[in-house]
Amino acid sequence: MPIYSVYFSPTGGTKKVSDIISGAISESFEEIDLLKKGDFNKAFAKEDVCIISVPAFGGRVPQNACEKIKEFKANEARVALVAVFGNRAIDDTLVELYDLAVSVGFNVIAGIEAVAEHSLVRMYGSGRPNDDDREVLEAFAKKICEKLKCGDVTAPEFPGNRPYKDFKASSMSLVVDDACVNCKKCAIECPVNAIPMENVKTVDTDRCFSCMHCVSVCPVKARHNSPEVTSALEERLRDRCGGIKPNKLYI
Repeated sequence: MPIYSVYFSPTGGTKKVSDIISGAISESFEEIDLLKKGDFNKAFAKEDVCIISVPAFGGRVPQNACEKIKEFKANEARVALVAVFGNRAIDDTLVELYDLAVSVGFNVIAGIEAVAEHSLVRMYGSGRPNDDDREVLEAFAKKICEKLKCGDVTAPEFPGNRPYKDFKASSMSLVVDDACVNCKKCAIECPVNAIPMENVKTVDTDRCFSCMHCVSVCPVKARHNSPEVTSALEERLRDRCGGIKPNKLYI
């Protein structure tokens, strides 16, 4: 059975989780990177198995990822859904992803909550997924394989609410320092074209949704939050993002 790892991973944490799960299901799988630009009118077959992994952005599926998944033609392919969160909570991410997957014709057989480093404040969930997470996620993958072998396509119950919580995108006021070499990689790879090619030190705040991909891909680390912003975010998120949060399986 062909295996597809489908992921939206602006800072790399979601891809790490997706790689662990997909690799535990099969040594060979095809990747579909939802962060890339272009058409996503992929048609799957009924015997295909997909792992669709997205980060929880404010407890929701990122809109840019939603738009691309809507282009799929699932044709009753089996899918396991993964909501990756920065050590806070997934809120309505899994139930929204479930509704989206069903709307394009997937048979949803499992769901996972998985922890990765927080994309804005890396101290929360630092180093995750770690070795312990890998062990847990690989065990989850084995249970998914068992369900696939049984031909069971019943959907589990997912946490979350309908209607989903409101999502208010906010643009981060990033600092672009003198290390910038104007390579334009941030502008080229921005998934919503929020960074103008002619001036990469600016950003269209109406488009930016703080995915932090530009920070992640900068080859000279010229883009970052100011120390003041970072400190304020650390304090604001301390109660909600502190401690060690578990991964969870729904099957």
